[in-house]
Amino acid sequence: MRRLALVLVFAALVIVANSQLTIRPQAGLENPKTKINYNNLGYFSPVTQVQPQFSLRADYKFKSRFAPFVGLSTTHPLVSYNFTDPENGMTSYKASLGNTQLQLQGGLQYTTKPIYFKKQTSSSNKTSNTKPAEKSTSSCGNYSSCSRYSSLCSRYSSSCHSKSSSASQRTKSPDKGWSVSLQPSAGFGFIPSGTNDLVTNTSGSQTEYTYNAGNMKTALLTGMGFEFAKNKSRLFSVSVNYFKGLNDNETTLTSQAAGKTITTNLNSKVSGWNAAIGIPIGFTKKTTTNHKEQKTKSGCEQYRIQYRYRCGKSI
Repeated sequence: MRRLALVLVFAALVIVANSQLTIRPQAGLENPKTKINYNNLGYFSPVTQVQPQFSLRADYKFKSRFAPFVGLSTTHPLVSYNFTDPENGMTSYKASLGNTQLQLQGGLQYTTKPIYFKKQTSSSNKTSNTKPAEKSTSSCGNYSSCSRYSSLCSRYSSSCHSKSSSASQRTKSPDKGWSVSLQPSAGFGFIPSGTNDLVTNTSGSQTEYTYNAGNMKTALLTGMGFEFAKNKSRLFSVSVNYFKGLNDNETTLTSQAAGKTITTNLNSKVSGWNAAIGIPIGFTKKTTTNHKEQKTKSGCEQYRIQYRYRCGKSI
């Protein structure tokens, strides 16, 4: 089990090197409900199973907003049901929580567009349509005496100024505030480690039977996540999930008592929910505008150098 966990952690670290990837460590509570059926007398829950849960999920999001995911999570469906008298095992028993197990998870997730908590207002309404007039001498600097090229110098200087101002407006991101994205998901869980459904332990003349209820291998997983962000920063997520065991945990016990054969039928089923808080850690490639800004700046300097040379020559 430890080797398997190390392999899974190493695989997660290798996948992190790719773009569009998000890993999400999560912590919360799990509430499985394991019900036992003893000799077809109806299902009942012998113990309460609320336990802390820790998980790690990695998903790779495509442009369609669908994202396949894999995960590793702790789970607590096992219940140890102990009895010594098969005839009275329905009323005379001891029940306790079983060992914690590791569950492998896989499925598909969808992320909606951000839903903002406050209404966005257009910034164009706040800006004035009129611009103050600028003197041609201020744009040309100390070369105002150049009457022949002053208009050209002013023209290219103003164009450089408009390019730089528009570039600064593009790089300045608006304050959009808080938002939430919905993340419905569905998948399957698999528990690689297994235990016997029924264990018999004899000490002297006393025989004790232990039925491992909730010994499921596969489970159906469905859930809804809420990812909160501020502007473009993804801060945390809250998820609520439902799960249901798919495999059958039925077993039959045959024992001898007072010279007669006693047949005991045992069965169990598992379902429940969990809630967790996670921190999304994204590895999406980010595009920068440094190259465009440098190109605009170099063009502006080129205009200044060109007409500075011409003005100097005319003088």
